[in-house]
Amino acid sequence: MNWVGFARRQNVVALASLAPSLITLFLVAADEPTLPETAVSEENLFAAAFAASHNGYSSDELLCDTELQNSYFTALEQRGLQIDNDDARREVLLQILKLRKAGKLDVATSRRGQPADDSYLVVAEIAVRVVTDRHQVATDTVLADPRLKKEFVVESQKLRSDPDEYQLAKAVLRLRKIRRLQPELVLRVADWKRQIETMTIDELRNRLDNAEIASSPGVYIFRDVSGYLYIGEAKNLADRLIEHVRGSDREQLANYLKGRASGDVSIELHIFPRGTPADQVSVRRAYESELIRSREPKLNVRP
Repeated sequence: MNWVGFARRQNVVALASLAPSLITLFLVAADEPTLPETAVSEENLFAAAFAASHNGYSSDELLCDTELQNSYFTALEQRGLQIDNDDARREVLLQILKLRKAGKLDVATSRRGQPADDSYLVVAEIAVRVVTDRHQVATDTVLADPRLKKEFVVESQKLRSDPDEYQLAKAVLRLRKIRRLQPELVLRVADWKRQIETMTIDELRNRLDNAEIASSPGVYIFRDVSGYLYIGEAKNLADRLIEHVRGSDREQLANYLKGRASGDVSIELHIFPRGTPADQVSVRRAYESELIRSREPKLNVRP
């Protein structure tokens, strides 16, 4: 459902209910009936607020620039909406994208934001894939949802210290444009109760020493700021990762890890409970192969 129930009286507005996929807005009249003939259409409301606040920039720039977002929120509040929490901010940003995709955002653009810095592309790809895989959402939702965007930044910090949030967002849009973030097999296994964890190699060693890594089946991914390094699967993740950190039987990976500072490399774990299809080696290898195909790790042997 979309935003519904618009009415009008002296610019008095209440945000009646709010959910991740539903925001219902009512203009409350204390002593007058609803006047449908004067109701403002939701499309016109969002488009008008964007037109009044976009400062010549596109809707994509709205996902990247915090100042533009604040101007848009202010324009909506001036039109009667109360934008005072993360759910509301996410929904009103996504509304603009929906209008654009439907061809209903007829707002001319005259300015362009900063171009994406190529040095951010690898980090942004790894970090945004973690968040989209973990939460089963699209990249636009990651950029529009303040909580998911913070998680995206935290994941990027595991690869690059003190990243620029604007450039991270611009990099995601660039990756989306060149179709580098196409859906993978991993987006079709939510019912397996998969968990995704990320950590540095030092954190991995500590957790292995304290028996804090699951002995469950899964897939593991070594990465650093240069990109994906190695992807493998295991029946028992804890046992397999112990083998890797003590001296990997994969010669190229072992040599690479020896030549890097320990804080430079991080690992991503896709952990599955026992009793799921991931118990089967053929399923894990299919999952592993899909990730190798799409993410192109440097150290996996190609057939």
